[in-house]
Amino acid sequence: MKKKTYTHGIALLIAGAMLANRVIADEVPEVIASIKPLAAIAEAIAGESVVVNVLLPANISPHDYSLKFSDLRALRSAKLIIWIGPHFESVLQKPLAQRSDSQLQIAQLNGLIWPPEHTEKTPEHSHGHAHDSLTRDLHVWLNPMNGIVIARAIAAELTRKYPAKQAIFDQNLEAFTEVVTQLDSVSRQRLAGLRERGFIVMHDGYSHFVAHYGLKQLATVQLSGGITQGIRHYGQMLALGQEVGCVFSEPQLDSKAARQLAQQLGAKSTELDPLGVHLDSVKGGYPVLIEGVVDAFVGCLSE
Repeated sequence: MKKKTYTHGIALLIAGAMLANRVIADEVPEVIASIKPLAAIAEAIAGESVVVNVLLPANISPHDYSLKFSDLRALRSAKLIIWIGPHFESVLQKPLAQRSDSQLQIAQLNGLIWPPEHTEKTPEHSHGHAHDSLTRDLHVWLNPMNGIVIARAIAAELTRKYPAKQAIFDQNLEAFTEVVTQLDSVSRQRLAGLRERGFIVMHDGYSHFVAHYGLKQLATVQLSGGITQGIRHYGQMLALGQEVGCVFSEPQLDSKAARQLAQQLGAKSTELDPLGVHLDSVKGGYPVLIEGVVDAFVGCLSE
């Protein structure tokens, strides 16, 4: 299947679902998602019957953001707040402590697929993304199957709050599931021949994507929470030599180290966008975000 045709099909399917579910309401309820990927999934389910806003800017790591007074006002007035959890958006832990009935914490969802624990993580570096007593990568949306799990949970929560709109949410969930399932199948085909091509990522946040598609991540420049691993680790990455086909950077992080490393290794380098910095809109944005990550891997790892 040609990529152009497939992308066009996604646009038509989502546009059709959105047109079918156009609702004009006297009072438009508000949903806040902490980050763009969650907002994109929520918007796909809510359609035009519910306004979905993004709280945290995509060009800043959720670890580094400080809430403004306007953010706090928005959180107080929102009907539903969707976030990953306190170990990802720690800045939201205190404001949401008294709003248990108005929030959906994604990291606590049943049915999420969790990849094996990283071998690079050590106890002294485990304060980035924790889950119970274990260290976990909380970039759960980068596995498209988790995207569907998240969408189902959002549909259920929206139905609980707005039962009169259940038919809209159900229809949108069906359309979203169809699009993402097809996207996953196409992505698996595109990545199948690249599973033995080694690569290095800037940030330790791709285990969901890597495990789902069986890819060969060799190392990370930084650990969770932006912790740099030091000169010894840098030397270990250099020792990988020709095993490294690509070094990936990110728009939220300083890419100088990634570019320098790629140059020293003689490897290609390109940018990954896991938070959707380059998404023009969250409408139909989740498939575009995932396809963009797949495009980056295919483009940089292909010979």
